Amino acid sequence: MKKLISLFILSALSLSILASCNLFRSNATDTQNQVIQPTPNLIPGVTIQLVVKTGDTTFFDTVGQIITYRYRIRNTGTTSTPGPITATGLPITCPEINTVGNLDDLLDPEELIVCTATYTVTQADLDLGTITHIATAFVNGIASEPVTTTLTTTPPTVLSLTKTANPVIYNSLGQPITYTYVITNIGSDPLGPVQFVVSDPGLSALINCGDPALTLAPAGTVTCSAIYTITQADMDVGLVSTSATASGEGLAPSLPAGATITKDVSAPTPPGLVVGSTITHKVAQGEWLWQIARCYGADPKKVSAENPQLPNPAEISPGMTVTVPNIGSDGTIYGPPCVGTHIVQATDTWDSIAQTYRADVTVLQMANKHTLTVGDELVIPLNSAK
Repeated sequence: MKKLISLFILSALSLSILASCNLFRSNATDTQNQVIQPTPNLIPGVTIQLVVKTGDTTFFDTVGQIITYRYRIRNTGTTSTPGPITATGLPITCPEINTVGNLDDLLDPEELIVCTATYTVTQADLDLGTITHIATAFVNGIASEPVTTTLTTTPPTVLSLTKTANPVIYNSLGQPITYTYVITNIGSDPLGPVQFVVSDPGLSALINCGDPALTLAPAGTVTCSAIYTITQADMDVGLVSTSATASGEGLAPSLPAGATITKDVSAPTPPGLVVGSTITHKVAQGEWLWQIARCYGADPKKVSAENPQLPNPAEISPGMTVTVPNIGSDGTIYGPPCVGTHIVQATDTWDSIAQTYRADVTVLQMANKHTLTVGDELVIPLNSAK
């Protein structure tokens, strides 16, 4: 009996040992197959935000070019945490935590620290055409979400430009045209500080737009203008059309933006009247010297100076001959008749009469002593509107 009991005890011990061995073997197998879980925050209430910038560089194009990455690392949680501060991808350099915020040794909620790292462009990067940098920041072992930054050899367009002209119709040599340019930041990040400029082939120099150190927020705009002067070539061709681009240091130029202005051809130059020539004109009934000048697109002051034989340029008589220099230099050449007449109707207004005869409404009123009475005959300064 004692032998049977001993055998039973030995058997039980053997089964126990065997079960223990099987259990150990099972645990080992489970450990090899388990998925590694992310390390939880070491300090509850601490979350880290990472924003990566590349300064004013938006593209690369040269072997050896230095790309500077700026890591904006912020504690967006509710609990403070000490360092250290590290990041994956590139070796980074950070100031001491006690140099930011309230100058203690903790990165407090909403405190921000800016670290930097550099990368040197290689030939392989140029061949590939892109540089992709994936970074994760760690503060005291607490990780941010990873951030991917990609640069390309083709600079992205983050500027938009519109160009407008005023007036859009010209009629004289030397006439000033005001071009207005509006630059818009169509990117998702602020641009600058930088001097934004406009390049317009119709003008001889770059146009500075805004302050030299302007920062343009996303969807922000900056406006500038320049004066273009109508040339003889423009008068001959009858059309001015140029496209401008906007840019800034380190930024790709905008797509071209154009504006077109055209010569006023509502009244073609009469035969025998050549732009820039000097002609003689016989005064007709109702004409005055300045209206004769307008009739030929000439400068009234220069017409007056060209006729010193007139005792009083404000008083001329029908049949007199006057000299008109440089016709077409101050407007369109219409030629005679320079003055017309109009019988006032009940529905007439100064503006409607002026539009009918392409007259300047102020000159029209002055010629008629500002009196508009139905049935009266008005003197009309034909084609006097600019």
